[in-house]
Amino acid sequence: MSLIEPVSPRFVGDARLRRLVADTGGDIALAHELFAWNVRASGAAMEAIHVFELVLRNAIDRELSVWNDGIAGGADWLLRPHPYLLRAMNQSELSKAVTRARRIAADHDRPVSHDDVLAQMSLGVWRYILPSKANKSKQKLWTVAISNAFAAWPGEWSADSIVTRVANVHGLRNRVAHLEPLHRYDLRKVRRDMRSVCHAIGPDVARFFVQTERLLPVIEANLAI
Repeated sequence: MSLIEPVSPRFVGDARLRRLVADTGGDIALAHELFAWNVRASGAAMEAIHVFELVLRNAIDRELSVWNDGIAGGADWLLRPHPYLLRAMNQSELSKAVTRARRIAADHDRPVSHDDVLAQMSLGVWRYILPSKANKSKQKLWTVAISNAFAAWPGEWSADSIVTRVANVHGLRNRVAHLEPLHRYDLRKVRRDMRSVCHAIGPDVARFFVQTERLLPVIEANLAI
């Protein structure tokens, strides 16, 4: 194909261009196509992560709201968390989220709500609130509340089944955010991880995820495979 502006080191950097050219057998036109594929893949990956993160955070939020209401007398666990919950969370991240939420609410001349804070929480928060052998509070919180978010996981399973998959999705999110190439990355596996976690929340959630994301056809169009 005739390119108006083919990919060049001025645009993408020497190291990235060398890798693209090497991975396309020295063909600069194919290197340009592979660069364009990476841009599309990054967009499709973030779309899938968008859906995944929404359903994950809402599933965990529902269970922690029920738990906090029962033990602390209020469902808004991000604004009035039980002290035990604070031991399982990154309190610095929570404080930053509350500060951002309060600022946004003030800009709209209204009090801050639980949902305002929830919207400010990153995927990393949900990854690291999951159980860890190094944190007994996280393990306990998983047992009494968070595990209920994944009630549809088939058969026998451990918390690691969820933890590992969410960590893989978080890793992909960071890779895309840092503009790393994806054509040698196992996107198919991470897509399966997202679908599996969604299925653990509910088969309807998995169907919603699959019908919304467009990552699979992009994966299948990878020139480097």
